This record gives sequence, C-alpha cells and structure tokens, in this order.
Amino acid sequence: MADLRVELLAVEDCPHLEQARRDLESVLRKGIIETPIQLIFVASQEDAEFLGFQGSPTIRIQGEDVVPQPDLPVALACRIYRDAAGRTLGSPPIEVIAAAVEAHRRGRLETFQREEAAKVADFARRADAADDSSKEGRSDEHRR
Repeated sequence: MADLRVELLAVEDCPHLEQARRDLESVLRKGIIETPIQLIFVASQEDAEFLGFQGSPTIRIQGEDVVPQPDLPVALACRIYRDAAGRTLGSPPIEVIAAAVEAHRRGRLETFQREEAAKVADFARRADAADDSSKEGRSDEHRR
C-alpha cells in the first residue's frame, strides 16, 4: 500500500487526537508496507474551510473521510462519532478506519489484477498473431 495517502486532521488541543492516532497506527501496522500518517493541525476557520474540515479529529484515506457526513458543516471544533451500537465516541471507530484501509487495498488489488490480466491477454494475442504469421509463411514456402 505504498501509494496509500493517510491524513489525520485535528485542532492542536484535541482531547481525542491520541486515540485516533493510536487506532490509525494499529490498523496501518497490519499492512506489509509502512504507511506514513500526515498529521495536519487546523489552526483557523480559514484553514478549516480550505480543507473542508468538519471537526477534530478527522481521518481521511486517499482524501476521503472515513466517516463521510456531507451535511456536517465545516467547523473548527470537536467532532462526535458513533460506533455500531450507537455509543458516542470522540474519534472514528477503529472498525470504520480498518474498513476504509481495506477498501483501498482491495481496490488496488483489483486494479493490479485487471492490469495483469490485460497484459496476459495482449501477450496471448501477439503470440497468436505471430503464430498465424509463421504458419502463413510456411504454407507460402510449401506452395513454391
């Protein structure tokens, strides 16, 4: 997952930043390749608006919020999450973080498999064309 872009956005005094970071690091450690976390401190309302920051902490994988909430306003404030049981949390549930990372990994694997299958199919087409061409050359020699 060398191309995995992971961002952890937070206000500097966020009481839930360390939990979000621990959960994110725990999920990322399960990968084969070490993935850096880009920690972004949001210091002003202007920064929040520029980043589309909806509250602290926010985790993004490939630029996508792991808990998308399109109706949530941009805010320089704490953000509230809920786990599967509906309990209130101060950071994204670890299961949601893991699912976002896994979705990226699965998508990259599927892309890789499609690209490799296309290469094999192209190689087979070229080999068939070369074989047909050599057969035509041999039948031309026999006719002479």
